[in-house]
Amino acid sequence: MTINEKISRLRQAMQAQGIDAYLIPSSDPHQSEYLPDHWKTRQWISGFTGSAGLVIVTQNHAGLWTDSRYFLQAETELKDTAIELHKQIVPHAPEHVTWLQENLKPGATLGLDGSLFSVGQNPLLEKHLHSKQIKLDYNIDLIDAIWLDRPALPTGTIFEFDEQFAGESRASN
Repeated sequence: MTINEKISRLRQAMQAQGIDAYLIPSSDPHQSEYLPDHWKTRQWISGFTGSAGLVIVTQNHAGLWTDSRYFLQAETELKDTAIELHKQIVPHAPEHVTWLQENLKPGATLGLDGSLFSVGQNPLLEKHLHSKQIKLDYNIDLIDAIWLDRPALPTGTIFEFDEQFAGESRASN
């Protein structure tokens, strides 16, 4: 499936669920730096393989926000797709929030898989969008429904990182 076909399928799923915009981060539920293949949703939907960035899709726009470390890479990887590069001026700045405020109409709904954001990110996003009467649906994973050959969740063994390497015990927190 091409990037444009993936975007089209996402838009169909959004329309069926009453979602006006869908936000896809570069994260997993543990906020890991290195993602298991199952959680590389932003890479899957966009083709952009850099480690930092996010995608927002609406019915008439698809955009990737990333910082200057990845501008050349993103331009190459997004070429001939329906995804527009939004160059972040400051790395990790929430410029996408401003874009959402300016481009979504009052009463619009932004969908996202809330498990892929930190505890503080969801309320902060809601606070910024509330002033524009934009609603958030944190409980919708539209990617799982369209990524038909999605890699399975990792099943590796869990281990505790030894205190001698961590510097303190997990009990000390």
